[in-house]
Amino acid sequence: MISFFQQKKDKKILNKFNNYFNKDNWVNGNIIIKLEKKIKKFLKTKHNVITCNSGSDALLISLLLNKNKKKDVYLTSPISYIASASIPRFLNLELIYIDVKKDNYLMCLDKLENFLENCPNRIKKRINGIINVELFGHTCDLDRLKKISKKYKLSLIGDCAQSFGSKYNNKSTINYYDYAATSFYPTKILSCYGDGGAIFFKDNYKKVLRLKNNGHDLKNKSNCYQIGINSRLDSIQALVLNDEINKLKNKIVLKNKIFNFYKKFINQNSYLQLVKNFNKKIQSNNYIFAILIKKNRIKLMKHMRKNGIDCKIFYKKLLPNNNVLKPIFKTDLKNSIKCSKELLCIPSNERLKEKQIKKIVKTINNLNF
Repeated sequence: MISFFQQKKDKKILNKFNNYFNKDNWVNGNIIIKLEKKIKKFLKTKHNVITCNSGSDALLISLLLNKNKKKDVYLTSPISYIASASIPRFLNLELIYIDVKKDNYLMCLDKLENFLENCPNRIKKRINGIINVELFGHTCDLDRLKKISKKYKLSLIGDCAQSFGSKYNNKSTINYYDYAATSFYPTKILSCYGDGGAIFFKDNYKKVLRLKNNGHDLKNKSNCYQIGINSRLDSIQALVLNDEINKLKNKIVLKNKIFNFYKKFINQNSYLQLVKNFNKKIQSNNYIFAILIKKNRIKLMKHMRKNGIDCKIFYKKLLPNNNVLKPIFKTDLKNSIKCSKELLCIPSNERLKEKQIKKIVKTINNLNF
């Protein structure tokens, strides 16, 4: 079976564990600071970087930092992992979902701007910000998104769980946000051996550090300066990430080659299309490759698995279709509904061999829809 995700433990890293724990702390060790500096350097970002326990915690802390008692509504995409909506709802924030672009899975900025221009004033005055989901390593037109947020005086929060290393205008996409959250879950492009994440922000470094450490400083644990949570990244995961980030540039190069091969050789027809309408300024990390199946998606999926190829249907249930994630104000989501019924993701991990990639393309092209 050609696996969708190919997670692999590096024996060299495992051998480092014993040596490391004789020298440093298991929690809040020096290796955490080393990792945060590496992340900042790799992304070439001016934002502060603080690691935490997960991508979900990173989003939670971002929303806590952006708290506004008079404004409790966020605009976001209906196509994403549940945490993109459940974390705001956990904080008793309200959501409004903006539809995606046609034949795409990213927020439609025309629809975003149209909503902000025409929504009732009782709703407009409560909107605090936009949570932009950078799905599968891609993002929308960030220059335009920035202009929209400034025009309506809204905060920009990046859900960058899947886009670490992606660029827009040759800059990390993270640079465009007031706050951004990323994930180091084992299947992500930069991954550890458990949960992990990072928060990106512009100021209040000490406040964020205390927020993820139960409200106290790293050294003085007797004084609680603010209400906080326990969201420390443990040193085992930091050790893994310090090693994995050294391989990331090459990993993205390999993914780009796979994506370009797919784009060149997968036959498009009236039933099968590649996801399009991406902004030309985007340099994606190409985390996951998706195709749109206009007819017989399950048939293709079974055909591929019969031929020993794993594939995935992500986000077939839109976020607002969950009772606990319903919006405060309904919008037209016809593109999102269509996309959720057509989206199919095929293997694109960097460990794929040329022979396997050719087999995947041949299997797709040989199916008679």
